[in-house]
Amino acid sequence: MRYSLLIISLFILFIVACSEGDRCYESVDTLMVTSISINGFKPIKTLVINGIDRMDVGDTLINDLESTLTKRYTLPLALSADSTGFVIKANGIKDTLFIRHTMIISFISENCGFAPDYVISGFRYTKGIDSVKITDEKVNPKSIEKITNDQNISIYFNSASH
Repeated sequence: MRYSLLIISLFILFIVACSEGDRCYESVDTLMVTSISINGFKPIKTLVINGIDRMDVGDTLINDLESTLTKRYTLPLALSADSTGFVIKANGIKDTLFIRHTMIISFISENCGFAPDYVISGFRYTKGIDSVKITDEKVNPKSIEKITNDQNISIYFNSASH
């Protein structure tokens, strides 16, 4: 009898602890939306993106083997530095891109907590990348909701080196 009373009490506590009012319904993930193309004319058959100096287990962020003209991905920015580096390997050619940014921690809600907001201030890259265009320098949890042809940055590879 005492055992079943204990189980019923724990079940009631579990139900009360998981009330709908305590849930977070907003995103706290802040990811930069990036499009990648090789002058818009050459298909990207393989794309691998690795983070530079990441402390996470494994640094491969993207490993895509589907062929298409333009690839669009969400990439994380560094929380503890004012720049984030990526090694991008498209169709077997490696290139490096560094994004400079500032970060501010923003309060989302009592239930969701805080999330980083970034402002992209610049970039530098190696010779295989033809150009990088910043189309929206503000990166926040709402960035992942961008429509198909909208992104934070666009990366164009030089077709002569590919």
